[in-house]
Amino acid sequence: MAKLTPEEEKKKRDLFEAMSPRSQKRIVKKGYEEWDPFMLPKEPLAYKLKQEAKGEKVTLDSGHELHERYFSEHRIPDYSPEYVKGVLEISQGLFRGQDRYQGMYDFSCWYEKWRKQREKEE
Repeated sequence: MAKLTPEEEKKKRDLFEAMSPRSQKRIVKKGYEEWDPFMLPKEPLAYKLKQEAKGEKVTLDSGHELHERYFSEHRIPDYSPEYVKGVLEISQGLFRGQDRYQGMYDFSCWYEKWRKQREKEE
C-alpha cells in the first residue's frame, strides 16, 4: 500500500475504530498495514472510466451508472439524502427518456441561463 499522509492515516484509524469487532478482526487477520480503505471498488463504472481514459468509446448501461458518474466527478462535502435521491431520480428518468425529467432538465438549463443573464444586467 502507498504511503499515507497523516490526515489519511487518521481517517484510516477512525474508519477502523468505527467498524464492528468482527470486521476489525478480519482486517487485523489480513494485516492492518496492507488494508486500503480508500481503494475504489471494482464496479462496472470504474472499469468504464478506465476504458474512457484510454480513449475507447464508452456507453452507460443505466441511469444508476449516470448517477454514480455524477458523484464520482462532483465531490460535494455535505449533501443530504434528499439531494442524492433527487440526482438518482433525474438520472434514471433522463436515461429512460421520460418527459417529466426531460422537462425538469430543460427548465434547469433555462433557469441557469436566465440567472446568469440577470447577473450581467445588474
